[in-house]
Amino acid sequence: MKAFLLEDFDSEPRLRDDLPDPQPGEGQIAVRVHHASVNPIDNVVAGGMLRDFADYRFPVILGRDFAGVVERVGAGVDSFEPGDEVFGFAPAADPDVHDGSWTELALIPAGQAADKPGDVDFASAGAAAVAGLTGIAAVNALELQEGESLLIVGAAGGVGSFAVQIARRAGAHIIAPGLPEDEGFLVDLGVDHVIARDGDVVAQTRELEDGGVAALIDTVSGSPEELEVYAAALADGGRVASPVRAAGEGPGRHNVSGSAEDGALDQLAQLLADGTLRVPIQRTYKLDEAGAALADLPGKHTQGKLSVAVAP
Repeated sequence: MKAFLLEDFDSEPRLRDDLPDPQPGEGQIAVRVHHASVNPIDNVVAGGMLRDFADYRFPVILGRDFAGVVERVGAGVDSFEPGDEVFGFAPAADPDVHDGSWTELALIPAGQAADKPGDVDFASAGAAAVAGLTGIAAVNALELQEGESLLIVGAAGGVGSFAVQIARRAGAHIIAPGLPEDEGFLVDLGVDHVIARDGDVVAQTRELEDGGVAALIDTVSGSPEELEVYAAALADGGRVASPVRAAGEGPGRHNVSGSAEDGALDQLAQLLADGTLRVPIQRTYKLDEAGAALADLPGKHTQGKLSVAVAP
């Protein structure tokens, strides 16, 4: 079996083609993966940055998102059977850091998978779960009302591109910083006003919304101090959501993450099926190119998602 993996903390991730096929344990399914994608958590895992929080059981297969076909089911699983087309994500640590989706045959907890909508292709479904669920969580936390103004920092990225579409569905008036080449992409997603990313974002935002925006989603700032730069665009009582734990503390401050709990993956599947959400894929990498995908996610400007094609 082929898998793109990390063999120890001192090595670069690489492709191996000599792994034994895994057997699903209780509550698990074995999924023949067709497509996956790249998320920031993949670089976190590859960089060993979870070692203070969870044990690494090497070799560690990288990748979280997946879409594919169930090949085998473990004991106690009655929600899927072989042949079912599914999508979802592999937890980063369950309970240790070991299983991932950049492999021909992935072990997935059954609760982290859902039926793939029939009209949604494997590439789109395989890039949807982590960023899509996180974008939904960010918008839901803000409890946006029809006509409220929202500033989305990082709108062109994976989580941001989903957040724009969900916020648009909620009736928000969306402002987003972007590069000149992002304008058409962002407007097509649902952004009302694209402002210059390399300009004074707060001043431009307040020129459009004199009293400040009602809410902020910031997918970029890595600390509360960084986020406060953009929070200056908020109206009094404005709300903030951050998927990287930079929202700070206090009323209206929300640190969010995507979750498969409470049927969230089924909800995401419905949004994909009815066309509310689409998955913008900028580039697709083969499995043996996954190292380049890891480097490109933080190193190059992206619009939407970077996909990994596992099946030939």
